[in-house]
Amino acid sequence: MAGYLVGNICGAVILSRLLMRSDIRKLGSNNAGTTNMTRVFGLKYGVATFLIDLLKAVVCVFVCKFVMSTVGGTEAGLFAGYLAGLAVIAGHNYPVLLGFKVGKGFASGIGVLIVLQPLPTLIILSGGILLLLIVDRMSIFALIFFVAEALYSWMYDPAKRLWIPLFVTLYLLLAVIAHWPNIQRLARGQEQPLGIFRRIRAGVKHSQ
Repeated sequence: MAGYLVGNICGAVILSRLLMRSDIRKLGSNNAGTTNMTRVFGLKYGVATFLIDLLKAVVCVFVCKFVMSTVGGTEAGLFAGYLAGLAVIAGHNYPVLLGFKVGKGFASGIGVLIVLQPLPTLIILSGGILLLLIVDRMSIFALIFFVAEALYSWMYDPAKRLWIPLFVTLYLLLAVIAHWPNIQRLARGQEQPLGIFRRIRAGVKHSQ
């Protein structure tokens, strides 16, 4: 329950209301996530949104994992971490405190997996960032990220703990459901590019 409520904290809603005096869920694509914040308000607001959503997941999963490891041992802590991760992503995607309308769980998913399986996550992110610069579609980056994490979890687990790849597959399933409209647009060739290089250049000019 605590993880789910932490997931209800939405960087895009907080920033758009406090700094821009508007609700991002009524602007652009109506999605309260990094991509829509970037398109509507600019790159720096997109980055800030990403960091808030990532850090809430990092803190929640780390605390749950640490506490349960102290109380019940390493295995209990690891299970608690993956369970908290599922709760945070579900809370972000379906937040009861925000009318079940927020984001798609990508940044929160990264935060979860950085804590639970850091090395493969950093490697996957490195490749994913290169992919993003090439395809300029955040939805492709997000989906490839979760697919790669799930494949890694199924292929590599020295202790043969079946529940780990099952949890990560659930993260993937939540990502697919959240990105289903994007998948449909990608299939039709209608998914709009983020324009990341144009936004970076605009940010540099604005700062000069």
